[in-house]
Amino acid sequence: MIISAYQINNVLRVYGDQLRHARIPNKTKDSNIPQSDKISISAEAKRKAMIEKISSNIIDKIIQYGPNDNIEKEVFQKLENEYGANLAMAKKSPTELIFKEIDENGETINSLSVEDSKFLKHKLEEITKETLNNNMM
Repeated sequence: MIISAYQINNVLRVYGDQLRHARIPNKTKDSNIPQSDKISISAEAKRKAMIEKISSNIIDKIIQYGPNDNIEKEVFQKLENEYGANLAMAKKSPTELIFKEIDENGETINSLSVEDSKFLKHKLEEITKETLNNNMM
């Protein structure tokens, strides 16, 4: 049996047309439905994200204006209790804090080292998150 090129060409053309027509209805059905990505976040993850955001705002306020609100005063008092002395903060640069140990009169006793200041800033972040977590229950 001899199969000509014309016949093979017709078979391939019809097969291609069938494939195209089979795919087009699927695309038109899907394109009419707006598709949106859905992200499901657990309640615990939402809570942690909220605590992170609020604690960041509280720390920024403490750094810029000092502890003014009740929660800010509570957090800073916990930091001072943990350190064991009265503290004051000063910005060395926009990203770097320096803590100072002060006496009852507000006089600076000594400035803490950069490493100690970084540790106290980290501790301030931990205490703030912990306090917010406890207050949100």
